[in-house]
Amino acid sequence: MVIIMRRGIPALIVFVISFISIIPRIKAQNRLTSKDERELTRAEAHLQAFRNDSAIAITGKLVKAIKIRGQLNTPFGMRAQLADAIAFEQDDQGDSAIKKMLRVEQQSKISGPWEVHAKACLGLALLYEKIGRKESSKQQLELAKADIDRYGLDLVYPYFAIRSASWERLYGDKKKALFFAREGLHTASRYRLVLEEAISRMLLNMLLPESSVHERMHHSQAAVKLYQQLGDHTGCSYMFGAIASLHFQRKESRQALVYNDSTILSANRAILEGHERHSTIASAYRFRSKVFKQMGLLDSALANLQKGYKMELDLKEKDIRDKIIEIDSRYQNKYKEQQLEEHQLALRLKNNQLRFSLIIVFLVLVSAVGLYFGYRKQRQAKRKLIEQNTLIHNQTTKLKALDAAKSRFFANVSHELRTPLTLLLGPISTLLNENRLTGKQTSLLQFAHRSGKQLGQLVTDILDLGKMEMGKMELDERPTLLAAFFRSHFAQFESLAESRNLRYTFHIAVADDVEANLDQAKCRQILNNLLGNAFKFTPTGGQITATVGLADGRLQLSIADTGPGIHPDDMPHLFDRYFQTTRPGKPAEGGTGIGLALCHEYVQLLRGEIDAESTLDTGSVFRVVFPVVVLPANTSSRNREPLHSRQTVNAGDRGVARRALTTGETGGVMHNSKPTILVVEDNADLQAYIRLILSDQYQVVTADNGKAALERLRVDSKAGISLILSDLMMPVMDGYQLLRQLKSDDATRHLPVIMLTARADAQDKLRALRIGIDDYLLKPFDEEELLTRIANLLANQAARRLAITQEEKPDRAGPVLSQEDREWLATFEGFVQQNLADPTLNVPELAHQFAMSESTLLRQLKRLTGLSPLQYVQAVRMEEARRLLESHTNYSITQVAAKVGYADARSFARSFRTRFGKPPSELLET
Repeated sequence: MVIIMRRGIPALIVFVISFISIIPRIKAQNRLTSKDERELTRAEAHLQAFRNDSAIAITGKLVKAIKIRGQLNTPFGMRAQLADAIAFEQDDQGDSAIKKMLRVEQQSKISGPWEVHAKACLGLALLYEKIGRKESSKQQLELAKADIDRYGLDLVYPYFAIRSASWERLYGDKKKALFFAREGLHTASRYRLVLEEAISRMLLNMLLPESSVHERMHHSQAAVKLYQQLGDHTGCSYMFGAIASLHFQRKESRQALVYNDSTILSANRAILEGHERHSTIASAYRFRSKVFKQMGLLDSALANLQKGYKMELDLKEKDIRDKIIEIDSRYQNKYKEQQLEEHQLALRLKNNQLRFSLIIVFLVLVSAVGLYFGYRKQRQAKRKLIEQNTLIHNQTTKLKALDAAKSRFFANVSHELRTPLTLLLGPISTLLNENRLTGKQTSLLQFAHRSGKQLGQLVTDILDLGKMEMGKMELDERPTLLAAFFRSHFAQFESLAESRNLRYTFHIAVADDVEANLDQAKCRQILNNLLGNAFKFTPTGGQITATVGLADGRLQLSIADTGPGIHPDDMPHLFDRYFQTTRPGKPAEGGTGIGLALCHEYVQLLRGEIDAESTLDTGSVFRVVFPVVVLPANTSSRNREPLHSRQTVNAGDRGVARRALTTGETGGVMHNSKPTILVVEDNADLQAYIRLILSDQYQVVTADNGKAALERLRVDSKAGISLILSDLMMPVMDGYQLLRQLKSDDATRHLPVIMLTARADAQDKLRALRIGIDDYLLKPFDEEELLTRIANLLANQAARRLAITQEEKPDRAGPVLSQEDREWLATFEGFVQQNLADPTLNVPELAHQFAMSESTLLRQLKRLTGLSPLQYVQAVRMEEARRLLESHTNYSITQVAAKVGYADARSFARSFRTRFGKPPSELLET
């Protein structure tokens, strides 16, 4: 505009006139765009019915008009080009279809739309599949799947499933092909995609075994109805042919002839509608020949066979002629286009020379205006690019967080399910070895019963989430006395408060005779989840308060605790499904992340609201409000328990006394001849079960988490704890943090530690081994195996202490190795590992290899490990054997024995059972 003002009034007049002349064209362009949308819809409808000639005619004109307006790379332009490429593909014009589809794929890959990009990849996958380019087709399928997952293109997934089924049928696994075909049918019917559902049923007819005649017939008949709904006579002809084949397989010749007639009729109708390249009719006549042969009409069979082959031969000759004509036409068109371009070029040069001076003036004006608007457009594009990059970065971060949350979820589900499973399998295994029902057996049965109910509830929670996601969860309201209902469920947590030394109070501000319709199961689950979380995260000596009231037809529930609180960054995601905090330094506490999400879903189903308030290091409050229908007072007599509106449980004194009675503990560790084992486990039932099976041979003390365990070690340091058995996932301080503290302190570094956990992932095990774990045992565990491993570790510890005593180093609680000793021991272990399969590996060979006498080698190993050379070699062999068996390789027990230097598998099995408390065959079965 500055340039125009400087040029004066004439330049301004020219600019205004030019701008006014553009306005009618802009309006015309907008009208044309609206018309084009209708034309594109028509073309897509023709494609659905496989009326390819009509679709090609429409899309050709549409793409040409869009190109003139310079809108090929707009979202609408990409859709139109995709429809044009699909039309050429369906019309079997492979070369043209590939070129068009490649251009759509490359252009949409830059800026979208991503649905068009995914569909273009799937179209290329089909084209490459047709010409036998197996790997290229597979690559395009993978690109389409990445788009579907990244951008949530659920409506594209059915077509991806169909293409994958077709690819697997030709080049891959038939079972995978059948899986994808069923996936295509399921998702297509869900989104009411008629064509995709019809194609999926056609694939299922082809992929199902020949023996599944009834199921194949069902899919074929359903596909016919779908193709008839679409008006696709080609598809109808294929499926009528499939039904005829199934009747022929059943030897139902007359029905086969009827459907064969329908096949031919549909194929002819398809040809009349423009589908010229139709080979179904020739195949139908050859099949008709087989039917007549089955009926014994050999003359009719021969006539139809000759007719079928003649039609197929005519079709191939026509294809050859069409290809010759197409090649000649391309050459002639190319020659004419070249001549026309040369003539137009000469004409343009002549006109340019005549108008050269006028164009220069016009270009100066246009350049000035163009520079100004170009600068503005560049700034807008730059700002848009920055916004897009920010959006992509945020999406990437969210996807990474979601992936990490899923991984944590599955690990935590394993933890939650395996602990109850331990309490089911462990006591049952123990009871099988008993001869009569004793007090111990009664306790084990109680453990198994409670844990079985816990496991069942976890499974129920997961199933309820699935039901609610599908919208199948319904309310089951029934008349309920509110005060009695909430009192009974609040009271169930009294014993837990006593055992945890917590002050637990509840207040019921509802009259005894108030009755309302209530879904008891869902309310019970909300109470259990909210109170369970409060008890889990409230430390010893804390307070938990539960309140329930009724006002204006709305039930109000509040659960408050004095726990560590919730970080503000976690509050917005508190009720998200599978959410686990990712804050650094937070201990691995376990859980599935579905408890609060389930509460949120239930409260929404009850047409209510749930929210939370929390202050770090102070506590949290959860509030639930939902409407209830209060029933009229019933004058009939009821057996009602007396209501105490407020009840307080101070577990400070009773909890200590109760634990003293159940565990045999006093203020410290009892002094007796038994070794003392510290059990660190946050699950009260599992803690009691471990104490029960260890108490016959060991003195047992317990702690609920790593922090409590360290405090116990500090208080009872003089009593002498011999071994620590610790869970991995615990609140306050988890097993990893506890292990680091133990191995970094000279006073506790020597203590053997067994990690007892449900985390079976190899990375978790390696992490514990790097920190310095002595043994790693998975839940569910076997009682005999646990006792054997504890005995072996205690025996090794005693041997080490004896060796230190003989070396006159009584002042050291455990062997602290020098750098030189560690290097020698690493070299020695490496040599043993390399020669582990050699059954002749013995003490003289080891002494010779390391240039020392046998007695010197014995003293060296005794000093460093507490083991003799033979004991050390056997220990390494047993650990390697366990590693091979736990990695679920395909080795047999005999092969594993040979790999660790045992010629006799029976001798190996006896040694393995002695070391680990179970035969090697049990590890192969798991």
